[in-house]
Amino acid sequence: MKRTVLLAAVALLLGQQAFAGLWIKSLTTAQKQAKDSQKLIFVDLYADWCGWCKRMEQEVFPSQAFQNATDSMVLLRLNTEDAAEGTKLAHDFGISTLPTFLLLAPDGIIAGVIHGYAPSDEFVKALKEQQTSYAAFTKKLSGEKGGNYEQRLDIARELRTRYGLTQSEARLRKLLTEPVPVNIRDSAYYELAIAQLMENHPDDALATLRKFSSVQNKGETYERSRLLVGQIYMTQGKWDNAVAEYRNFKTNFPKSPLVKNIDMVLPQIEQQAKKK
Repeated sequence: MKRTVLLAAVALLLGQQAFAGLWIKSLTTAQKQAKDSQKLIFVDLYADWCGWCKRMEQEVFPSQAFQNATDSMVLLRLNTEDAAEGTKLAHDFGISTLPTFLLLAPDGIIAGVIHGYAPSDEFVKALKEQQTSYAAFTKKLSGEKGGNYEQRLDIARELRTRYGLTQSEARLRKLLTEPVPVNIRDSAYYELAIAQLMENHPDDALATLRKFSSVQNKGETYERSRLLVGQIYMTQGKWDNAVAEYRNFKTNFPKSPLVKNIDMVLPQIEQQAKKK
């Protein structure tokens, strides 16, 4: 009986070790494999101090359900505190909680995101839901039509949320060269500025919003764009500019529902401005 238990334990250990050997530790290598085979990349973002990360490694990854679900994927593990690829990827995608798991398409677009620990069956279910959502997006992408401005804007917006920023920006710029409806134009300016900010190009984002202000001075999208201007100033440490922007907003749009958002943050911004 003891020998049977021992053999079972050894088999489990060997199974875990064999599966561990499938993980790639280099983003560059994983991307090359994904492009060559046209597979999704499953990315495990972890840190040595993360207890839930260790539970995923010990309980979920060795499970047959997980292995079956990721059999056709490239598996990548990155330490978010390695001061290298893992740290950069977490920063670029705004990852602030662990564990976090990404599905990346070969072109780098986020196909799915899962946060936190879940038992193997629940985790695999969430994984499949992300794949289904991405499949629906790729179908939408393949059906993109030039004259359907609403659809094109929607695709550009979703590309932004999936960090396909270059692709999103190209579509938004093209929309702004065409005689589109005013609401599409306004949204395209706003989305373009957000994409530029996500690309860490705050000056470009401000330039885009200035162009927007030259063609529009009212409406919900315009009001939101003014809040975005203030946010950009804050990322640049220009607290005085942010204060001025938000005070002007309250003067110019006193009945806007966004005033309550400004009232929540303005005292803290004014404090930061005084510290300079």
